[in-house]
Amino acid sequence: MRIIKKVVLIFLLANIIRIIPGCCKCSEEVYNFNFNRTDIRNIDNTGNYAKPLEIDTMLPGAVAFEVSIFDSLGYFYYAYAGPEYTGFKTAAAMSCDCAMQLQTTNYLNHIKITTLYDLSSEIKAGDDVSEHFVASLSGNSSHNSGVYQSLTSVCTQTIDKIYYDSGVESFRIFLKPEVENTKARFAINLTLSDNTIFSDTTNLIQILQ
Repeated sequence: MRIIKKVVLIFLLANIIRIIPGCCKCSEEVYNFNFNRTDIRNIDNTGNYAKPLEIDTMLPGAVAFEVSIFDSLGYFYYAYAGPEYTGFKTAAAMSCDCAMQLQTTNYLNHIKITTLYDLSSEIKAGDDVSEHFVASLSGNSSHNSGVYQSLTSVCTQTIDKIYYDSGVESFRIFLKPEVENTKARFAINLTLSDNTIFSDTTNLIQILQ
């Protein structure tokens, strides 16, 4: 008798697990937001995986940064603007772990990088060095994977992109030539599709020769 009860209980549990996902219904509505802030962080590019660097010292062949553009209001603002669920729909949505779908109205259109110090005898302060950088999306942090993109490609992939729960676009940029100077610093201009321009500079980087 106990064995039968156990079998029935297992059967009921299995069916409940199957039923719950079937009741899930996440909202397909897309909410618009605007990029309005930018941030630049140093990246340690000396190991197998690029990671945040808390100091302003880099090796001449490992100069890298992470650039982010985002909506400063963040996730919580859009959470209040999201669809309202009541009763069982709320429980179903929570069990499904539904993510809000966000889409920016001003996508990234152009990236320009200018060096503020001489990088070599050929690359002088004030030069546009955009072509001397390659990029990777922050989700792919292994620089050994070979998955690099041009700066133009990074811009293109932001067009009509859907972001989930937070409007943050983040990518990493890697300087290809080695720095021959003892210092390096870069000005980064991000032009958006609505002609908004974000301008920021990296920290002054000390180059270990």
